[in-house]
Amino acid sequence: MGIPIDRARVRDSLAEWASEDEQRRLWLSDGANGAEVSSFSEAWEGLFTDTGLGSDLDRGRVVFNASTDAMLQKLDTLISRIDAERTPDQIIADIKMREVRLLAASLLPLI
Repeated sequence: MGIPIDRARVRDSLAEWASEDEQRRLWLSDGANGAEVSSFSEAWEGLFTDTGLGSDLDRGRVVFNASTDAMLQKLDTLISRIDAERTPDQIIADIKMREVRLLAASLLPLI
């Protein structure tokens, strides 16, 4: 079994993926006056790498339950299909992000 998953950290990461407003606040921030800063890549790593979630899912370990884990794997796949080599505005406006946001929002109450 992997390192125990920090549910609060997973929820915080999913909240960022679920909200266009939060993405705009974080991904477009320049960090002035101590403002929080994030990016598409940091958000992806935050959810799947920093939490250990991706590693456990890749190994076929049950993290939450089969259904939730399948949804998380689908979210990872959807995120991977978005071209990250663009400006944050372009990424946020990408039509594929709608499905990412909807799935992330549907995952929040399950974690």
